[in-house]
Amino acid sequence: MMRTFTFLLLLLSIRSAAQQHIAQFVVWKPKAGAEQQFEKGYRQHLQWHKTNGDPWGWYGWFIISGPRDGQFVDATVEHAWSDFDHPLKPADDRADNELHVFPYGELQTVVKAARLPALSTGDISGLQSKFLRMITLQVTDINTGIKVLEQLKRSWPAATPLKNLLVYKVVDGGAINQLLLLWGFNNFEAYGDSEQLQEALGAAETALKVKAIEAITSETLVYRTDMSLFPD
Repeated sequence: MMRTFTFLLLLLSIRSAAQQHIAQFVVWKPKAGAEQQFEKGYRQHLQWHKTNGDPWGWYGWFIISGPRDGQFVDATVEHAWSDFDHPLKPADDRADNELHVFPYGELQTVVKAARLPALSTGDISGLQSKFLRMITLQVTDINTGIKVLEQLKRSWPAATPLKNLLVYKVVDGGAINQLLLLWGFNNFEAYGDSEQLQEALGAAETALKVKAIEAITSETLVYRTDMSLFPD
């Protein structure tokens, strides 16, 4: 009974905190032969945001593994839902995008997700790590999936500290029975600490006597400082 009560408190805490930790991830596919133009155009679009005093921060990564290799991900994070009711000059933003970005890249998807602080092991500074391992967990049930990740965090080996790991729950833009793990590393030697993730997730399910994870997808992203922007 006490374990169930504790888990319910965890869920309530997660749901409350997530309201102020909303992220938007946008995936672009540069057109064949126009990769350099896409990068230049995207940087020009970031300059529009800077010139217009955008208070939001923007992160940029290229995917370097998996079927989406070569695609570009941008993100803005740590928002309240109400922030999206008041974006910066949306008509002008769209016009500048159409001028500088859309001629060279195809918009693939827009996803909104809620960060779950109780399951994360670091702050958003980890998003600026050189490499970001993005793990997508397809789960049978979000609540059970959250419980598995809570067990994973509790049982992870102390010899390889679980740091720079951010956990998000997909809310819109795709299958909503998904959890996203964004795990930051500054070199591949450190990246190797994440090799045991699949086995650790299986052990967490076994410990809880549940089967929540249907599929795991892993992609590696490389951070691009020149395609990111933060307010002064």
